[in-house]
Amino acid sequence: MDPLTQGLLGGALALSVANKKESRLAAAIGFTAALPADADILIGASHDPLLNIEFHQHFTHSLIFIPIGALIVASIFWLLLRKRIGFKGIYFYALLGYATSGLLDACTSYGTHLLWPFSDERIAWSIIAIIDPVFTLALLIALILGFRYYRPGSARIGLAFAGAYLLLGLWQHQGALESARELAAQRGHQVQRILVKPTLANLIL
Repeated sequence: MDPLTQGLLGGALALSVANKKESRLAAAIGFTAALPADADILIGASHDPLLNIEFHQHFTHSLIFIPIGALIVASIFWLLLRKRIGFKGIYFYALLGYATSGLLDACTSYGTHLLWPFSDERIAWSIIAIIDPVFTLALLIALILGFRYYRPGSARIGLAFAGAYLLLGLWQHQGALESARELAAQRGHQVQRILVKPTLANLIL
């Protein structure tokens, strides 16, 4: 999804498990840690103009790369925050934030290589659009309230809404798929492949 939503989800997740004293630091670390995975778009070569598209949302989004990506982010934050919070805490919040990147992108129709290097399949569950203002706004409000008032509970409410919204997307996806199959059967079409991809505001419409 878009970088803002990625950051909001990472920040909300880290904040939701933080104590009141570390809540703001956790939100900042989680938010930032959710962003670097998309740096893979910078991979490119002059002789292959499609290389950056091939590697976008590739190995940096895989499940096996999460601890490594989190370690890189945590190391940078430790240099800045080592007098305020220990490395273990920084790494924990970075791990939560970074972990959201691949999983959230897998919920879109673009997908990502979650199982790399064991599988090169691009996993795309197609249950939410790449940009969804309702999803983003809910996380934004939850994170702002939690950050401003030192309330991890606000982040938990936002995450609960986000989870329910993704389940709604799954339900809508299955409904659209069944409708397409029924229509094809009514028309006597032989279906070889069906793709159901949500676009902006589809879940609400």
